[in-house]
Amino acid sequence: MPRPSPVLLILLLACLYGALRSSDAHAADVRERPRVGLVLAGGGARGIAHIGVIKYLEEQGIHIDAVAGTSMGSIIGGLYASGLTAAELEETARSIDWRYALDDDTPRDRLPFRRKEQDYDFLVGASLRFKDGVLKLPMGAIEGQHLNFVLHDLVAHASRIRDFDKLPIPYRAVAADIVTGEAVVLSKGDLALAMRASMSIPGVFTPVDIDGHLLVDGGIAMNIPVTVAQAMGVDRLVVVDIGTPLAPREKLDNVLSLVDQLTNIMTRTNSELQLKQMREGDVLVRPALDAAGITATSFDQPEEAIAIGYAAAKSLAPELATLADSDEAQRLAKRPRLVLPRIAEIRIDTDSSVPEKLLRNMITQPIGERLDRDRIESDIADIYGLDEFARVDYDVLKEAHGYVLRVKATRNPQGDNVLKLGLNWDQDSRGESEFGVRGSWHQRGLNRLGAEWYSAGQLGGHSFFLTQFYQPLDTARLVFADVAYQYEQRQLNLSDDGELRARAVVDDHQLELAGGYNISNVARLRAGAYLGTANNDIEIGSPLLSSSSEDDAGWFAELKVDTLDRAYFPGSGLRFRTRFSEGEEAWGAETDYRSWETGFSASKSLGRNTFTLGGRWSQIELDEQASGARILTLPSQAFTLGGFLALSGYTRDSLAGNYLGFASLSWYRRLTEQSLLPVDLPVYAGMSLEAGNTWMRKGEASFGDLIHAGSVFLGVDSPLGPIYIGLGLGENNQRAMYLQIGQPLD
Repeated sequence: MPRPSPVLLILLLACLYGALRSSDAHAADVRERPRVGLVLAGGGARGIAHIGVIKYLEEQGIHIDAVAGTSMGSIIGGLYASGLTAAELEETARSIDWRYALDDDTPRDRLPFRRKEQDYDFLVGASLRFKDGVLKLPMGAIEGQHLNFVLHDLVAHASRIRDFDKLPIPYRAVAADIVTGEAVVLSKGDLALAMRASMSIPGVFTPVDIDGHLLVDGGIAMNIPVTVAQAMGVDRLVVVDIGTPLAPREKLDNVLSLVDQLTNIMTRTNSELQLKQMREGDVLVRPALDAAGITATSFDQPEEAIAIGYAAAKSLAPELATLADSDEAQRLAKRPRLVLPRIAEIRIDTDSSVPEKLLRNMITQPIGERLDRDRIESDIADIYGLDEFARVDYDVLKEAHGYVLRVKATRNPQGDNVLKLGLNWDQDSRGESEFGVRGSWHQRGLNRLGAEWYSAGQLGGHSFFLTQFYQPLDTARLVFADVAYQYEQRQLNLSDDGELRARAVVDDHQLELAGGYNISNVARLRAGAYLGTANNDIEIGSPLLSSSSEDDAGWFAELKVDTLDRAYFPGSGLRFRTRFSEGEEAWGAETDYRSWETGFSASKSLGRNTFTLGGRWSQIELDEQASGARILTLPSQAFTLGGFLALSGYTRDSLAGNYLGFASLSWYRRLTEQSLLPVDLPVYAGMSLEAGNTWMRKGEASFGDLIHAGSVFLGVDSPLGPIYIGLGLGENNQRAMYLQIGQPLD
């Protein structure tokens, strides 16, 4: 074998030596680059300024090796750590629907039809819950259902990562244990839930239970988590402080300002303690948010907040330049982009009485395909709309056979029994006045199919009482049966040219047994039999009316459709109802008759302006009616018109007959801006044009016999229900002023 040339050996040794020197030099460069930690403080919407700081850091090639955040800082930090770039964060801040995120109310188009119907039975939306006979108050004004889902949607690409050190950037979220008051550092688990826990402002958001800790906003314990980031093994820190400064004495002039000041004192004190832990070479960035009027609730000013954050970082260019890395651009280009997991199994986790089969059938995510964020969002909205859970959420678990989509439906800890209260006050300038107190009691989950017992009533004014047992017959809750008893007391007036001629008080009792079918959440078919009796007591006598007692029995069929976006002051949609009843003398009715009632209301908005078209046609045909006699054979069945928005200007229920026709066109415009927060008080100005009448016989009905009326009004969609102040005008100099609080009986 020939021996290698000495010259060749020398050349090989020289190359090897050069390679080793190059490797040592590169290692030295890596060691020389400081590991940089990013610390993001809490501060509500002011935290959007963090995005501007991150944007500047990216542009300057400053590599972030670890992120620690509190409250809003935990959300921006968690999104950044999950793989979102500064540009993606900026787009998210501009496009996120904060009204939806900060409001637990389910959009009305996602509610089951039964829930929609109950919108019209009470006034106050807030409810009191009872568990084991004891009143249970909620732990927060906002459960955070929509916020939970928004966060899950934003980090769905990282949903399978349970160890936050394995994210593209290692991450920590800081919350506070409300039991001990101590800071809790979250380093593993559900990323979205960790961010949500970190910003659970006490009293505003419901606390989050993680590993036995009842967690609230970390700002009360550690609003600027400097020491948390230092513990992650970094050399230098970029600390962003967006906390609200303390208010001067002259601005402390009411209880709300004092409560706000107390909160700021608490967070400012622990923030200063953390800032004292900063080391030489660390950089403190303080965006000038106060000068621009950016507050903790300024979610509608993302562009301004981002620009201010960017400017604050840019003003520290010399200090930040020492952290720059020439290889950061290449590193960003090679940064791994997480993808949505492919789902191998769907698992339901619930502590409620709702059948797991029902919940599983409502999840439409295909097995074997990647997580469909839009589809799971729609499915969870439908489940939450059942109104049987405090929270519905999801996460993704990695198991031996693949990724498991786990849907978690948490029963409301305050119980399933709900009490709602309200009032109704109707006053007009003619001296007509009604005042009533309303309430409803709802017991759910009485058996595995979801049976309910629902009762509602009003004492005073137009008194009524309803109690109903409702039993779904299948796990999808499409087919149902119900039995209901209803008592209603109403005043029947008959007038001529504005003069009251007769008045009777009608006490009506009715028992119904029915079955039906829910057509998705849009409509309902229902049919059954009824049995009833009515007592008619004359207060002002007339040949038109006479005291009597009537028995009633027969069968009915009805169809209801409801696509309105709101029960009161709707902006879009349709509400339609038609019911056919046939009284059977052989079953016990006073006489054979056929009754048909149809009504609709359709709304359409153009900007702030909404137009609503409504109409009614009702008729009752009696087999035994005295020829030529202008009488109401069955006063309890009479249809009435008159009152605000029902021939405005006329006395309430002043027109009565066996046939009724009515049409209206109304317009209203919202005068107030829509709030980003759940507390909103919409004010509307509007007017209506109305035409209608009642007749004893069908042949008397004609367009030429219609009575015309109209109104102008101010309306408020208040926590007590709709409030109207209006002026009604009708023919023959009919006019009246109205004050109405609450909704009339439907």
